Amino acid sequence: MGSRRGEIFVGRAHELSELEGVLEATRSGRGTTVLVEGEAGIGKTRLAAELARRARSTGFEVLLGHSIDLVGTELPYQPFVEALRPIGELRRDLQAAGSQLRVFEETLVLLSEHAADTPVLLVLEDLHWADTSTLDLVVFLAHNLDDRRVLLLATYRTDELPSAERVRRLAAGVRRSGSALELELGPLRPEELTELLAARADSTTAAALTEAIVTRSEGNPFFAEELLAAAGDQSGELPRGLRDLLLQRMGQLDPRTQSMLRVAAAAGRDVSYPLLRAAAALSEDELRDSLRQAVEHGVLMVEQSSGTVRFRHALLAEAIYATLLPGEREELHERLATELARGGGALAAELAPHWEAAGRSAEAVAASVEAARKAHAVFGLAEALSHLERVLRLWNAVPDADALAGLDLAELCSWAAELAGHVGAAARAVQLARQAIELVGADDPHRAARLHFVLGEYLTETGANSEGLAAFRRAVELVRAEPPSPELAYALSSIAGLTMVTGYRAESLPLAAEALTLARETGAREAEVRALTVIAGDLAYLGRGDEGLARFREAARLAEEVGDLLGLERAYGNFADALAMMGRPRESARVTQVGLEVTRRYGIHSTLLICNRIEALVAIGDWDEADRFSAAALRAITSSLPYWLLVVRAGVEIGRGEFQAARAHLDAAGAPLREDHMFGAYNAYVADLAFWEHRWTDADAAIENGLEHARHRGGALVRVQLCAKGVRTQAEIAALARARRDADAVRDRLGQAEELLGTARHAAAEVLPITPNAGAWLAHTEAEYARACGAARPEAWSDAAAVWVRVEQPPLAAYCHWRQAEALVAAGAPRAEATTPLREAHGVATRIGARPLLRELELLAERARLDPTSPRAPSPEGKQALQEVLSLTPREAEVLTLIARGLTNREIADTLVISVKTASVHVSHILRKLDAPNRREAGAIAHRLAVPGDATPASALN
Repeated sequence: MGSRRGEIFVGRAHELSELEGVLEATRSGRGTTVLVEGEAGIGKTRLAAELARRARSTGFEVLLGHSIDLVGTELPYQPFVEALRPIGELRRDLQAAGSQLRVFEETLVLLSEHAADTPVLLVLEDLHWADTSTLDLVVFLAHNLDDRRVLLLATYRTDELPSAERVRRLAAGVRRSGSALELELGPLRPEELTELLAARADSTTAAALTEAIVTRSEGNPFFAEELLAAAGDQSGELPRGLRDLLLQRMGQLDPRTQSMLRVAAAAGRDVSYPLLRAAAALSEDELRDSLRQAVEHGVLMVEQSSGTVRFRHALLAEAIYATLLPGEREELHERLATELARGGGALAAELAPHWEAAGRSAEAVAASVEAARKAHAVFGLAEALSHLERVLRLWNAVPDADALAGLDLAELCSWAAELAGHVGAAARAVQLARQAIELVGADDPHRAARLHFVLGEYLTETGANSEGLAAFRRAVELVRAEPPSPELAYALSSIAGLTMVTGYRAESLPLAAEALTLARETGAREAEVRALTVIAGDLAYLGRGDEGLARFREAARLAEEVGDLLGLERAYGNFADALAMMGRPRESARVTQVGLEVTRRYGIHSTLLICNRIEALVAIGDWDEADRFSAAALRAITSSLPYWLLVVRAGVEIGRGEFQAARAHLDAAGAPLREDHMFGAYNAYVADLAFWEHRWTDADAAIENGLEHARHRGGALVRVQLCAKGVRTQAEIAALARARRDADAVRDRLGQAEELLGTARHAAAEVLPITPNAGAWLAHTEAEYARACGAARPEAWSDAAAVWVRVEQPPLAAYCHWRQAEALVAAGAPRAEATTPLREAHGVATRIGARPLLRELELLAERARLDPTSPRAPSPEGKQALQEVLSLTPREAEVLTLIARGLTNREIADTLVISVKTASVHVSHILRKLDAPNRREAGAIAHRLAVPGDATPASALN
């Protein structure tokens, strides 16, 4: 038994848990009947198939029968005849059984005899089409299976009006057996549908398409799959099979009701009763009769609180709307628009699409511009853009469109470009800005300059940095000869910003300072925000971090005060980036969260902040949130910085061992990738994937490519990172060469490793005064170099781990602890000593779900006969006993617990995130208080106070 398109199964965790429970009960001799109900396409068959698969794997025999939607005479017991054929047919002539009861009893005997040897799962599909005798037999079995190893699972639709009464009687009868389970399947969650579509689609399917399908299908998996299958059809029409399924119910209704439904479909999802009454041209009684019939057949639903009706499913409205004839559609929309306008309370947003569909372009333009202004005023930016796109479509068809709209076409394009940029549609913003520039020409330099820096902003978001810089420079050229102006201030600040982003911060700072002075002189508040943001970033990256952070806060406050939405996003994004650079990723994660909350209030979609947040979450080890957040962001991916979002999502997937998905996302990022490969950072992710897949030569090539892109002035930190990964590659290849006794290859790889180490040291020296992350990556590189040389230097890995802990990056510290344990084993250290860093790494890897790292740790533990799991955590009672019995402070009690586990002062410092000197002071105080000659004796005292199985003492032993 399988699903129609394969064995893909997502969601339904709760339902499966319940079904597995009854499956186990059935195996023990407690038979059960399960009723699975839901609308067409909701996943009843797929759930039954998944249960059947699991049942077979545990020794059940699965019997399957279907009810058939027959035209003509019903076949009695059809699903039972089909299902029981493999174990013994029912009587060929059911009349010869003498009575219906005899048929029921023979069926029960047949199932019981077979289940005595093998437990049975009997699945009966589509009982909404079953004959009455079949339903009665299901009820009979439900009352008689309680001591037999038979699980009967029946599925049926709840939205089939002709059989509604029969399935209600079935459910009531089964329920009275006292041993039944009823499962009503609702819609899948958006993330579950996305997972299903990802499994069905190829890697080139756009995330926007997936998101649109998730929205349109409203949680129905069959609808979603049908829409995906038809995605290549550019007509936008529903697939024929899906349309026919949806229209089945409409065909059961009388012509008057069908006509009313076409009006409702044209009116929209929610239709008020007065509008429907006026537009449908029906009497009060006729309309009520039609509405009642549509509701009873499951086509419409009534919202009593709002006095409206709506289609049970949006796709049903689409299917019905598609049945409107040419001419009929225009006439109907004109009637709806006229009625709405006559009422006086209609919103422009409601009128505009009806006027457009009616072919009344002038009215549609006027209403759309009004709707856009109102939406923009309440920060409905995506909605405002949608209205302006309608105006752009209709502009050439309307004489005097500028008079109707109250603005010329260049202003319209400029406004639409601004909105497109705010909602993440940077590619569309570029198109609109270019169109506006062409319309304005050079006659109005100030206006042209404004449009050029708008163009420049969105070119950089699409990854075209060089084109963006050219647009900014053109803006300066247009107004440089003019008196000082807000346009010049903004253009200068934009050039300063792009100069900063490309790493030329010393040059950017005076340029931004000039722009700030000019902005304040001319009252250009948005230019002031931009200049402050650039100055803040420059200060932070030139080693004046606290000054830079203060400027970021000032820029964010000013941006919100003056309503500069683009400036607000950039201020928070650069603020978060600076904090991460300064070794404060936890604070960066908090700033991105605040920034996203603030910008979303204004309708802004910020890929910049989204990516910053994912990177911060990954750095601090909150991988569950990074996974959830990045998956949601990918579903709403836009044309603004798409490559960056794809790359950081791939980073999450690499860490969790989802290599196929990571490869697809890295490949997808390649097409729109910025020309500098994100200064080489993209190649670091490519190398990471190759590492965990043990493709060492591919990793080597990725590192070499990345270093080429990171050789500019702003790439020093990325160079150190790439060098660390590069030396790791050389270590792996050198180890393989040693195993092959290839001395020349070993020398070659060590030579490359030494060269990479030299590059890392020079790059780190360049940025160490600015970012502690460089020190962490350099320590990492030094440790990898020792490994490449074949030297077991656990202290190098311990030092690197300690630095990663200081800069709040436990995943990288866990990697270093793995290598530390590996080095200790290679050096012949006692198992207890090697176990400590192994357990530290294992604990972090388990918590964050780093499956590739966990596999490596478990392999090391197996080879070295180590236990990777930590002993039971000290109990609160035990810690309290150390304090009370031995007169220790809470911190000293923690330190003594770690002494008892054999940790060194450095390891205690790493564990408690304190300095080695502080740890040493605590140890000295403990030895003095306990009058213990050494650490070993202090640990023994702690162990003597411990209860069996606990690592800390018990207060009962004082």
